[in-house]
Amino acid sequence: MDGTRLRESWYNALDNAQVHFRQLLTSHASHDWKRVPVNNDGAATPSKGKGRASAVPEVADVMIHRKAIKSGENVYRAVLEVPLSDETASLDMWRSVLVTPEMRKEWDPAVESAQLLEMFDQATRISKVNFRLGWPANPRDAVTISRTFNDATTLIDISTSLPRSPDEPTYLRPSPPYVRSDVALFAWCIQRIQPQSGEQNSKSGSTGGKLRITCFWQHNFRVLWNLGSGFNLGQELSAMTVGLFKIVQDRGTRIPLLTGYGNGVTVERIRFAVDREALTVDYSIVPEDDDQQQPSEHSLEELHTIREIRRLTRAVEFSLSSAHGWDVQLSTKGSEEVSQLPWTAHATRPSSSPADSGSADQPKFILNVKHAPLPNDHSVLKVRVVIELSGPSSGLRLNGIPQPIEELGARDPSSFFISQSMFQDASSTADKSFATQSSVATAATSTSRASTIGLERPQISRTLTERSAAAEKSILSRVKRNYIYFSSLLQEPEAKWKQTVESRGVSVSQLDSIDPTLVVYRAEATFVGISLWDLYAAITTPGARAYWDKLFDDAVLLEDVNELTELWHMKTKPAWPLNGRDMVVLKTVYKSPTTIHVFAFSADDPNLFPQIPSADPNTIRTQVDLQGWAIEALSPNTVLVTLLEQSDPKGWSNKGSIPQQMISAVAGIGEFAIKCGGPPVVTRLDGAKANQLRYDHERGSFRVEYEGSAKRRSTSDSNSSQELSSASLPVIECEIRCDLDTWASSLDIVVDPPPQSTAALRRHRFSSAGGGLWLTITHDAVYSEQERLQVIIRRGLMSAPKEKGLVMINGVKIDVVVEDMPDRDLKNLTKQKRVKPARVPLDQPPVLGVIRRRRAEWDADKDPLAVDDNSSKESSSHTASTTSFVTTPPSFATSFSKFFSYAVEQATTTTQQAVAAISPAMAGEDAVLSSSKPPMQYALEALAFIQDLHFHPFSDGWALVSEKDFPVHRKIYPEVSPIIPVHKGEKVVEGVAAEEIVSVLKSYDCRKQWDTRFDSAAMFEAYGADAHTAFTVMKGGFPFRDRGFYVSSLIARETVSSPASRRATAEADQLSSESRSAIFYVSSSFSPESVNHFAASKYNPYTLPIGRIYVDAWILETLDPYSAENYAIPSTRCTRVVAVDYAGSIPAAVNSMINGMLPKSIVAVESYLKNLAPSPLPRLPPPGFMLSPPPEDKLRTPQAGWTLRKKDPSRTFLVAAFVPSSKTYSSLIILDGFANLAAPATNDRTPRPNRIVAPNAAEPEGVSPSESQTSAVEVSESDRRIRAARSRSPRAREVGGRSSTIFTPRGEVRHPVDLLVSELIVDSKLYPAGYDVVLRSRIEKSSKSQLALPPPTPADAGSSDLPGEKETVLPISCAAYTMPPSPLHSAGLNVDRPPRHLLRFSLPTAQYQMSTIVDPLTGETRSAPPKPQWLLDLEEGRAIIDIRVRPTAAANGSASAPVAVNGTPVAVMSEKESLTALGREELLDTRAAKADVLARSVSAEEQVPAELQAPLAMAQHLLEEPAKASEPSDAPEKQEKESTPAPCEAAEEAAESASPTVSPVEQHAPEGATSGFMRFLNGCALPFSPSRRSSGLLSPPSTDGPARSPLGQGAQQDNGSTANIGREGGVGAGGLLTRAQTRNAPRYPLSTLVIVALIAFLVGSLLRSLLSPADFIYVVTDERELGTVSAGPWREMKRLLEFKYVLGGWDFQIAVVRRH
Repeated sequence: MDGTRLRESWYNALDNAQVHFRQLLTSHASHDWKRVPVNNDGAATPSKGKGRASAVPEVADVMIHRKAIKSGENVYRAVLEVPLSDETASLDMWRSVLVTPEMRKEWDPAVESAQLLEMFDQATRISKVNFRLGWPANPRDAVTISRTFNDATTLIDISTSLPRSPDEPTYLRPSPPYVRSDVALFAWCIQRIQPQSGEQNSKSGSTGGKLRITCFWQHNFRVLWNLGSGFNLGQELSAMTVGLFKIVQDRGTRIPLLTGYGNGVTVERIRFAVDREALTVDYSIVPEDDDQQQPSEHSLEELHTIREIRRLTRAVEFSLSSAHGWDVQLSTKGSEEVSQLPWTAHATRPSSSPADSGSADQPKFILNVKHAPLPNDHSVLKVRVVIELSGPSSGLRLNGIPQPIEELGARDPSSFFISQSMFQDASSTADKSFATQSSVATAATSTSRASTIGLERPQISRTLTERSAAAEKSILSRVKRNYIYFSSLLQEPEAKWKQTVESRGVSVSQLDSIDPTLVVYRAEATFVGISLWDLYAAITTPGARAYWDKLFDDAVLLEDVNELTELWHMKTKPAWPLNGRDMVVLKTVYKSPTTIHVFAFSADDPNLFPQIPSADPNTIRTQVDLQGWAIEALSPNTVLVTLLEQSDPKGWSNKGSIPQQMISAVAGIGEFAIKCGGPPVVTRLDGAKANQLRYDHERGSFRVEYEGSAKRRSTSDSNSSQELSSASLPVIECEIRCDLDTWASSLDIVVDPPPQSTAALRRHRFSSAGGGLWLTITHDAVYSEQERLQVIIRRGLMSAPKEKGLVMINGVKIDVVVEDMPDRDLKNLTKQKRVKPARVPLDQPPVLGVIRRRRAEWDADKDPLAVDDNSSKESSSHTASTTSFVTTPPSFATSFSKFFSYAVEQATTTTQQAVAAISPAMAGEDAVLSSSKPPMQYALEALAFIQDLHFHPFSDGWALVSEKDFPVHRKIYPEVSPIIPVHKGEKVVEGVAAEEIVSVLKSYDCRKQWDTRFDSAAMFEAYGADAHTAFTVMKGGFPFRDRGFYVSSLIARETVSSPASRRATAEADQLSSESRSAIFYVSSSFSPESVNHFAASKYNPYTLPIGRIYVDAWILETLDPYSAENYAIPSTRCTRVVAVDYAGSIPAAVNSMINGMLPKSIVAVESYLKNLAPSPLPRLPPPGFMLSPPPEDKLRTPQAGWTLRKKDPSRTFLVAAFVPSSKTYSSLIILDGFANLAAPATNDRTPRPNRIVAPNAAEPEGVSPSESQTSAVEVSESDRRIRAARSRSPRAREVGGRSSTIFTPRGEVRHPVDLLVSELIVDSKLYPAGYDVVLRSRIEKSSKSQLALPPPTPADAGSSDLPGEKETVLPISCAAYTMPPSPLHSAGLNVDRPPRHLLRFSLPTAQYQMSTIVDPLTGETRSAPPKPQWLLDLEEGRAIIDIRVRPTAAANGSASAPVAVNGTPVAVMSEKESLTALGREELLDTRAAKADVLARSVSAEEQVPAELQAPLAMAQHLLEEPAKASEPSDAPEKQEKESTPAPCEAAEEAAESASPTVSPVEQHAPEGATSGFMRFLNGCALPFSPSRRSSGLLSPPSTDGPARSPLGQGAQQDNGSTANIGREGGVGAGGLLTRAQTRNAPRYPLSTLVIVALIAFLVGSLLRSLLSPADFIYVVTDERELGTVSAGPWREMKRLLEFKYVLGGWDFQIAVVRRH
């Protein structure tokens, strides 16, 4: 059939549907229409009069009638009448909704999705609709052709299915698993009925018109399986009609409408985005068709059509509502010449006339786009038009430019599609009433029939054998009863299941029931990398069981009962001492888009199933009460499998062996599906029944035998003559799903007899529509009725061509239609988060749920309180249903045999539980970390999970683990880990603020004090804001080795919106903004390959096993002191969330026990903080990030990336360290001078240079001391300090440079101020005798180079190692203030406690920013002094600043000067002076708002911000060393050429050189409670010396030594520093090469040495015994003979034990010998 004949057949089908519609329309008064009652599900319907129509229609207002026709498929009619209103009177609104396929799922509850396939002509369209109907077998779809007519008062839309044809296009071919249904007629008739003149005059207060909505529905879904769920077809039609009315009412004016296009235009694609309310039209301008032969005679309708086509030559027209604003984007694509062709767009509005004043049509305007002619007949212009709703303002914008709308004469461009005869038939029914068409008797008759979805149709017998109707009903009731039991067990709450065994990634739990005889097990496992259909094929194919179950014998299909149910006989082999087993089960499969249920139970009634074989005497028949599989897709590539088992194996076996069998079954099926793929599986047989199903895995073949069955045929196939479609012969269809990705790359198929037609469709394996290859094999039912049909599927031969996806049927290659998946969609599938679908019974039609949900929405619009009441009732009922029950132990049997069986069962169960407990936890594929992800991405993912958990803490599924001290709960989160549960503990720590706790948590040296399991840490990279990666070591405890973890960590604070009403005081103001925010300290493991450039022998010298931290997070919230709880002030709610896999040989039970104990560390932190004053806290730049709230769109949250917004580009907090034993604090800060000082100084008319600096500040270069002295004002010491503080204080230079204006917001002149470098808060209680502040700095001219993190050697503690003048490059000044008490800190409310100090470090830059001015009185020119060299260098690069705080040495400590900076005393301002100088708000400001902001955003370009992908600093001392070491003399030569380098430069030079100047010194970590002799063996390395300090490569510094300097002081190479290093126990320069060679020597644990030494000793003893002569002993029997014996070589021996005649005349003796 060519294209012309195909189009004619389609037109004929549409014409026949129109004729049928006219017949139904004119037969409205026929008595063949019978009233169908509508079931309202118990909803109360208000009584209404017959003659009154409701303004807000309900489902009960729709009248449903049914008419039987000869073809056997009933026709339904739905009529709804409502009063005319301005919201729904316009027919253009109805037209827009009806001709937009994407809107159908919004108003039709039976439709899942719909799309437009092709614009057949200007008024005809072809659409595809996917229905929700058809489950639990196969869903249905339909391809329809539609046409729309309308005039001023009537709108008609008619649809019908396209006829099948061998030459049909691709979109008409089958699309498994969807089954093509037949839509004989689906038509809408919308009529505006005006009242007669008499009625209108009698009703002065109303217009009196009404709107009649009529729908004709005739649809054959080709279903055989009808579930008795009470689903009423009339209910669905009523909900559909009311839904259409409400959609038109709400969104009718918000849908653009393509009204026409003319010659030279080809419409290719039309899509409407429901969420965006945007219409996208893709069309092409092609050469015009002027040679078409038109017939000589035309009807009036054809003349209208031809005229409009010519008018719209190379043009398209759209109809848009004037009530909204529209944004139109038009783009063209073509060759350079064609794409530049001009086009015009005109927007016209029909002018209103007095005759139209009473018209109910909504105001609209027409957008006409016309294109210029093409230059030649070979050119094509591609055009895309996007029309989108643009907000509340009306008007039109074209490509962003407002367009005027012209007023023209009234004309309806769509009125040319007129069928006068059809509108005459429609108008003849306008004055008829449909409410009285059914009599009382008819209604009573209809009610008694209780019409369901299949009851109105001819009854299709399901009897495939000679069963009676009662037998069929009994089988169906048994299936339904068992499925209800199966689905109820699936929905049991987690609290009713107690876990028994966990092994191989499978968790087995037992139902906690009050009935001791009820033993139900549940096994769950999650598999990644396979699809839903692959796992379904592996489960439902019995032959695949031979792959993983060696005892599997055979499985035979006894009977194909119906479309969903089969009878199977399965056998297993005997295993001594047990006999073989067999079972006869009735297996049923229910399917839905995301879930498949496979359940089976024993069939033992021979009256119902005569095919049941008799039991073999040598086998035992197993009783299966229930065996059910639930296969649920968590994501396209992740599947959750649940197996429920309630059976009795009989014989010697007991129920205690069932859990192990379930583990083997679930794990084996998952392994088979992952490695081998999904075997071929029959998904549908239409018109036939299966006789045999065989799968041989070894041979790779699948065979199915089936035969035709007239009772299995659908209605449309069994009807040989139909009124509306061409006659078609009945067919037999076999649908098979194959896996062409894993199971086979090509297929060789044999079909006997040859098929009538075949169709092959292939989708991506993870496609949501059903991945894999779908084969549809069709036979003629007439010729194949009595034949045996057979299909054999084999893997393609190896000799075949290596073309993937090749399918051969009977030796002939067939065409495979491939549905490509765009790369963008495939990428989104891989990122899609796992979501567990709601567990609902699949035997209920999904349409009912949609109807109930929409009815609830409609009721909510009328009465919002009703929804709240319903939700509260549902929540209360849910709470009541989750009550757990306590299982009572079974009573002992009286007989000895029962007692013995019970004992064996308990012993077996206990043994299996013990084996599972001591087996390591198998984390599956989720445990593999990807190196393609940056390390910080894992920390950000953990942060997102913790943030969501913090926002929704009270979720279901948390199981209580322990209640000691405080409750600890756990829960499985599949998005974190499907195996390792997440443990959570929460406790309020009183007397401590959150900032003080987080400073203790992030310090690795502090962690050694309170965490008994923490051993050491080595930092790899630092990203700024205290975000870093490190290698941490956790103690394993006897007898397990320690574990290493690659960890990425960060700190984030929640952003808090300002409150509506603020307190009067500054303390309450700060409290309101901080107390409600939380601090997150999050750690997570990353891939070791991301740090493979570091030497593993340096940071993991003992090759410890590597574990994984899925998430380790702390959530800290400072509580509001004004709340109702009676807590101390301040108090912090601490929550720790842990999920750690220690991997290796640690059993799952031990792993779970350790995770359960980790939240208890909150108690250890609390006790540690009570004995320690808070460590120094950096305030500026703030450590950590600010965290924005999570996105509100939860559906798009899984695809959200992260963005980072820099609030302070000039300052970066890098790393910090605090050693509690020596009370030494050190931090490293990066100051970007270019961001602060590069801008030119503003011109000030009245500049006020800041020449007053702190006493310890160095004088700037270029200014003589005398000038500085004369410029100072003679004032008191207190006033001078206050004035200096005020000059440095104001916020003009706090964050990122100067303002662009010289005036303040108050209009005052903005004076230049000094650059604020950093702020540090020091608690004076920590340093009762005072403290020293050491400042070191250097300048880098390149801001792109990476810094070197300090090596883990402790810095020198003596006073002689203070940096000299040359090491302090920047003249940083320091001012000390006393902070007022605050309720947010532990020092706030204690009067006797020493206060906190605020140290502010600044650079004197204000004096160099003065503008040049001329004194008008003296004429003297005043300008800023010349900039010193350090300032010029800083403007071009960046500065690295090291701030260290440590206790004052004994020689320098004095009460008069408790604070010293670089050896110079600094006076601390009192609280009053500090408040005068800075103000309370400035003193108490936490600067948290100035931290960089992290936010999750769907529009993020990458998953990780660029700032968190490239580190700022790196531990270069841990990098792989070069092959050849440089000469030791290089360093002195370098020092001769250059000046003494800054400490940071020395550190980087030392790190880059081959031979380090200082070797790391290893210090002993304190042994914890878990240490012992075995730990000592595991902890030592070889080669070793009497001192472990000389052999260490990398170890944390001693807790007794001072802090590590981030600048690496030990990197200096002068003599003095070398001497200091030697004094501190390091090595001198002479030993550098020796240490470098020692590092390359092989290293072994001490346990290996002990074992080798023991073996050597034993071997040596054996060799010595073989080489030494035997000792002969002279035995004296008489004491008189003792004097004659020489006392020389003899020995005295005393026998302790003697065995005579042991072997060959030898005696065995144990004796002691005394030497004389």
